[in-house]
Amino acid sequence: MSFHLISHKTNLMSTVKSNRTILFFMLFSISCLIVTSCEKKNKEENSIVNTKIEAQVLIEIAESNLKVVAITQKAQERKMANSCRTVFQKIESDHIIIKNKIKKIAKDNFIIIPNTLYDTKPLKSFISEANTYLYLKKTNDLLLGELEYYKKINKTTQNKALKTVAAESITNIQNNIAILQKEQNLLK
Repeated sequence: MSFHLISHKTNLMSTVKSNRTILFFMLFSISCLIVTSCEKKNKEENSIVNTKIEAQVLIEIAESNLKVVAITQKAQERKMANSCRTVFQKIESDHIIIKNKIKKIAKDNFIIIPNTLYDTKPLKSFISEANTYLYLKKTNDLLLGELEYYKKINKTTQNKALKTVAAESITNIQNNIAILQKEQNLLK
């Protein structure tokens, strides 16, 4: 029996020696597959990290948006020229569209923005009565702040959806600022 084992062992060793090239090729192929798999996994992890959005960024955008919506709604409650009313309505409408885009981005990234954040009634009650010029000025100031924030987001975010919203908002806000300033100059 021991002769049979020795014979079997000798056959196995001779087979391994004769197929050394095939064995080397198989080990090399398996190693390449493992390395490729690990590199692909690392790339996927990096892309996930780079596109992640901080919840605080979306909440800050939502708060800024809320302030603009609130002041434009409050301004529209006053008597004013139709041109001013149209400006406030356009800005409010634009910011409601931005709000919906922000909510979608938040939802897609599993971030919760509290619905109470968009309830403007309490905020509007704190805004003191002012004349139309002051509403225009305050709205302009809020838009300038938003513009800088969106520019910063546009430069720093890796999330394509947020970058798109930021770029669209920058253009939109710049147009609204120009319209506001034109209305302010008419009231001077």
